[in-house]
Amino acid sequence: MKPTKMIPFLLGASVLGACNTPPSASSQPSTSPAATQEIRIQFKGEVNGQAFNCNSSYSGLGSTGSTIKPLDFRFYLSDLHLINSQGQEVPLQLDQDGKWQLKNLALLDFENKTGSCDGTPETNFEIKGKVPPGTYKGLKFDLGVPFEMNHQDVNTAPSPLNQTSLFWVWRAGYKFARLDISSTGQPTGWFLHLGSTECPESLDPTSMPMSSASPMMHAMKIMHTPAGSAESQPPTEQCKNPNRPSISLPDFDPAQDTVVADLGKLLAQSNLDQNQPESAAGCMSAPDDSDCTQVFKNLGLPFGTQAAGPQQFFGLK
Repeated sequence: MKPTKMIPFLLGASVLGACNTPPSASSQPSTSPAATQEIRIQFKGEVNGQAFNCNSSYSGLGSTGSTIKPLDFRFYLSDLHLINSQGQEVPLQLDQDGKWQLKNLALLDFENKTGSCDGTPETNFEIKGKVPPGTYKGLKFDLGVPFEMNHQDVNTAPSPLNQTSLFWVWRAGYKFARLDISSTGQPTGWFLHLGSTECPESLDPTSMPMSSASPMMHAMKIMHTPAGSAESQPPTEQCKNPNRPSISLPDFDPAQDTVVADLGKLLAQSNLDQNQPESAAGCMSAPDDSDCTQVFKNLGLPFGTQAAGPQQFFGLK
């Protein structure tokens, strides 16, 4: 097995759509059903190089070397592209399986609601789709739900966008990632919920100043929003903080490599045993929550005055 290869974050990756013109009239490869090959991208959850398991605990995490137990490990990926031998970004046409994949979106779920985990029993470790025949040497994707799919009624949305535990309200949209743990200093939970914030015309509590929110209001008001309120209406334009990191894995070989999501690397240098006063436990993506500072850096996202840097969450084996 190859050693883990951590790949730098690529900001603003261009997305090339499929083309309907004949191959002779375009440099974009054809994706017609008559000329495709199956692709299965394997994913694995890890914690500092150890396999993720709901029945395990992990020591030495974060800035304090905390011991943690996992509670949840799920995230959405979208806009997947493979890079061919000519350096072109080729859209991966996802199989529409009615459960884990919808349009250009897929849900990965590494927890199985055993041990300390409290998510769902079902798991999913792969993404399946089709591309034109060829040689591929790289992979790109976004961590998150696209804007046009992010703000809808979760109760009527098709799978995998029908998971209420991965949803805030229409205005804020979905939790792109739910990566929850308990730690030595936070035994009742340290929660990482990634999502868009400061959406237009919103009373979204993730955009409330921390000083105006009680410790639980900031996180829990999202879960108890009355119908007809501003939070329950979709935004009219993009949120100020989309918080959808674009990930590039340029050495990816779909025939050999597994994409690794390492929770330990994501939480590196975060204090998992303390929490910012008067805020929800952990990071709920609020722009003034200092518990998000290092997590966002490791996701390759800007945070406050901190510029985006190399992402640390995803690698290859």
